[in-house]
Amino acid sequence: MTIVRRRKSGRLISIIIVSGLTIVLAAQLSWIYWISPQMAIRRITLESDLKVTDRQLMEMISIEGETWASLDEGLLEARLESYPVIRRAQVIKVFPDTLKVFLYRRHPLVVAFSDSAEAGRPAVFDNEGYALQIGLDSNSVNLPILSGPKFSEPDLGARLPDDFMGVLTGLDTLRNEDPTIFALISEIEIIPRVNEGFDLKLYMNHVPIPILIDRQVTVESIRQAILVLDVLSSGSAGTVDEADMRGGHVVFHRTEES
Repeated sequence: MTIVRRRKSGRLISIIIVSGLTIVLAAQLSWIYWISPQMAIRRITLESDLKVTDRQLMEMISIEGETWASLDEGLLEARLESYPVIRRAQVIKVFPDTLKVFLYRRHPLVVAFSDSAEAGRPAVFDNEGYALQIGLDSNSVNLPILSGPKFSEPDLGARLPDDFMGVLTGLDTLRNEDPTIFALISEIEIIPRVNEGFDLKLYMNHVPIPILIDRQVTVESIRQAILVLDVLSSGSAGTVDEADMRGGHVVFHRTEES
């Protein structure tokens, strides 16, 4: 009689699986309790168009006690974006000890004067309507003035009403596509309509005649307004104190002679 001995392959496979899981568990425990706590963040690099000193950066990121493994990039990005001047932040961890920080600033677009601020203290807003500065500096004195809306002095990071976002978006597009014309705008006055909505009165630096335009600010509409004002300022239509090009038709009001 021939006796065939069956190898206990099932038991061997179980031993291999258990051994593998034990190794994995040991590796995880070593990472959690020994390796990762020792991985301090030793290098921080910054790329930004903001002027931020090393000391200011360390105060802003505030990662004392954090390690490379424990740091949450999303939470740090949210913390950085809470600063009014920062439009967007990106944080990237590079193994084993480096943190790369990218900061994208908000760019001033308009100046508005609150109705309750002392001596008409201005606030500077960006293209998304966020207040990123209270008071003026050398970089914002030549921005267009947004007048008409009544609001109390905002806190940094406060936002203008959604109704004005279309105006800001149009101005931002104009600045990007034709900065020369953008620089000619002195003031945009928001004039509420009787029922709803509003119109805009445009004041230019080079022409003393204001002109009413539709609320949809486009590069073409501003160019058309400048063309109309240049013709009227030549005196060919007499002395004009205000023009109106709402609805695509130009109407102007002559100054009455005494």
